[in-house]
Amino acid sequence: MKAIQKTFLAATGAVLALTLTACGGGGSEHGGGTAENGAKADTRDPYAVLKAARQKVAQQNSYKTKRLSKDSEGQERVEYAFSRKPDLTDKKSWDQPRKPKDNGLDNYDQMVGTEDALFTRNAGLAGGRWLRTDVKDKAAEKEATRKGEIQKRAEGELPNWLGVLGSSKGVTKAGEETVGGKPATHFKGTVVLDELERYKGDAMRDWLREAFVEERRKRGLAKVDIDVWIGRDDLPVKGQESGKDSKGTRDMTEEYTDYGVDPKIQVPVLKDSITLDQFAQEAYDKGASGAGTKG
Repeated sequence: MKAIQKTFLAATGAVLALTLTACGGGGSEHGGGTAENGAKADTRDPYAVLKAARQKVAQQNSYKTKRLSKDSEGQERVEYAFSRKPDLTDKKSWDQPRKPKDNGLDNYDQMVGTEDALFTRNAGLAGGRWLRTDVKDKAAEKEATRKGEIQKRAEGELPNWLGVLGSSKGVTKAGEETVGGKPATHFKGTVVLDELERYKGDAMRDWLREAFVEERRKRGLAKVDIDVWIGRDDLPVKGQESGKDSKGTRDMTEEYTDYGVDPKIQVPVLKDSITLDQFAQEAYDKGASGAGTKG
């Protein structure tokens, strides 16, 4: 029974791991100058650059994210990939629970989402097979996606960080740097949650802003420092968030690559997957068979 419960929680929780809750509701002109790395410096106002980046990211059909999170409990590494058309999402996570494993690079949990189903796989559950959860109301989800009322978790924190920086006071340009071999402008700011909660403007959708504030407050945070590195094409190459709660410092860093490139997500075939009901029935049958042979 515990195995069934663990599997059920892992599979149903995967929906939230791949989709941020829906609550309703370009080229650019660059300034002149030269950076220390020899590239043309971006002299635009920080908020103009953040707005251009938000628009440019929203236009991308796909990109990949590598995330490293650290806190007092340990660390976690996640890799995301997605495409809007076709609607596909992939997530791989290492170091679960939140502490390093000797074989952490090989032993990962994986989730693959399509418009029809969500597949999850963990080496310790269901014999390593894919567990499948079918999407029940595809029409409603498609409509919510069209309206911008759903944001994929696989987009990373990038849309949130660009939005909250654009909604906050005192964002500054920290300098011109090279990230992943690409010239980028480094912007930074401190986001005060009380101020963000009161923000009224178009830099961020209300339901995303509210979710951002609520999630950080649950972690015991009152403010967070956010840094983003934006390339000359207005596409971010890196982002970082850090804050401090009663247990210590929380840090999250993300790197972004392959904008507009086909992520080549491999969708499991149906014959290699089982539903939660099928897995529960298998476990029940095994238990009943074992009980019947006693004595």
